[in-house]
Amino acid sequence: MEYTLVTLLYWAFAALGGLLVLTKILRYGSRPQKFPPDGPITTMKLGGQNLFLLNDPAVIRDLLEKRSNNYSCRPDLYARHFGDNLNIALRDNDEIWRRQRKMYHVRLNVRSADRYLPYQHFDSLQLLNDLVTNPEGWVQHVQRYTASISSTLLYGWRTPRTSTGYVKDLLEAMVLFPDVQAEAQKELDDVIGSGRLPTWDDRANLPYIRGVVEETLRWAPSPLSAAVPHSAKEDDVYNGMVIPKGSMVMINVWTLNHERFANARDFDPMRYNAESTLTENNAISQDSPKRLHFTFGAGRRVCPGFHVAERNLFIAISRILWGFSISRARGVDGEFTVINRDAVTPGMIVRPEDFECEIKPRDSIRETLVKEQWQAAEKDLDSEGNFTPEFIQASFT
Repeated sequence: MEYTLVTLLYWAFAALGGLLVLTKILRYGSRPQKFPPDGPITTMKLGGQNLFLLNDPAVIRDLLEKRSNNYSCRPDLYARHFGDNLNIALRDNDEIWRRQRKMYHVRLNVRSADRYLPYQHFDSLQLLNDLVTNPEGWVQHVQRYTASISSTLLYGWRTPRTSTGYVKDLLEAMVLFPDVQAEAQKELDDVIGSGRLPTWDDRANLPYIRGVVEETLRWAPSPLSAAVPHSAKEDDVYNGMVIPKGSMVMINVWTLNHERFANARDFDPMRYNAESTLTENNAISQDSPKRLHFTFGAGRRVCPGFHVAERNLFIAISRILWGFSISRARGVDGEFTVINRDAVTPGMIVRPEDFECEIKPRDSIRETLVKEQWQAAEKDLDSEGNFTPEFIQASFT
C-alpha cells in the first residue's frame, strides 16, 4: 500500500498529539474534564493505535494477572530495535523473553537479593560519607549510589552516576513534611540509637520506616517510568468492552497510586499498617486491590528487580534519616526557597524538578561514626574504586 506525504504527515501529527495528551493524562491522572469520562478503563486513539488506560486495581487483577497469557506482550515500539531487541522490558513475549525472565528470577529473587546486601550496605556508607563531606553535592551523591549498585550487580564494577530515582523523591518529601522526618528519626533513635547504622536486618523492627519507603514509591511523581505499555495478544472482551488484538494496554500508575487514597498528595507513611509493609511481596501482590502501590508494574511484566530495589531504598532511606537532618534551603534574601511538590521534568519518564535543601549531620557522634566506618571500608576498594577480589569473595562465601 502506498501512502502520500500528506497522509504520512497527518498520521505523524495525530500520533504526536495523542502522545502529548497521554503524557498529560498520566502525569495528572485521567479524570480532568478535558479528557474522557470517569471509569475503570479510559480508551483513546494514538493515531491509528488503540490505547486502553487501566485506572482500577480490580481491572489490573482481571486483565494483567488473571489473563496474563493475553496481556504479557509488548507493542512493536521502535526503541526495542536498539540493542538487538534484547531489552527484557521492551521485548515481546516470546521464547527468548521467557528465558530472560527465568534468568532474572534466579538472580533477583528474594533469596538471591539478600546476597547483594554487602554491596548495598557498602555503597550506602559512601553515600553517607559524601553527604557529610560535601552536602551541597547531594544530587550527584544520590546519582552515584543509584548507579553503583546497578553496575556492580550487572557488570562487576562501580560507576559514578545515573538518574537520581526515588532517594531524591524521599529528600523532597522530608523537606516538605518535616513531621514525618521527625517521627521516622524518633523510631530510628528508639530502635537503633546513635552508636551504629541501621541495616536490612533491622527492617522487621522499623514499621514506620517501612511505611516511609512504600509511601515514597506511591507519592513520588516518577512512577510514570513504570508505565511501559502491555499489548493484547488476541481480541478480548471485558465487561462488554472489546479490546482488539494489538491494542496497547497501560497501567495508569499515577491514578492508581493516588485516587484510592484520601489527601493523596500528602506524604503519610501511616496509610499502611505494619503487617502490610512487613510482607515484602505486598507491593507486587497478584491480588491487585490489596496492593500498596503500582510503581513496579503488574502481571508477568512486574519489575524483576523489585527485591533488590526494596533493599536499596530501605537501606538508603533508613541510613539518611538516621544520620542527617533535611530542611528547606534559604535564598540570598534569607527566605525559604519555594518547592513545588508536584513539579516534574518533561517527558514520559520523569523525576522531580531540581530543588534546593540543606542536609546536615544530626550530631557529631553520627558524623564521626560515618567518617570512621567509611575510612575502614575504603581498604576494600582498589586503585580504580572497584571492589577488591577479596571483598567480593568474602561477600559470597
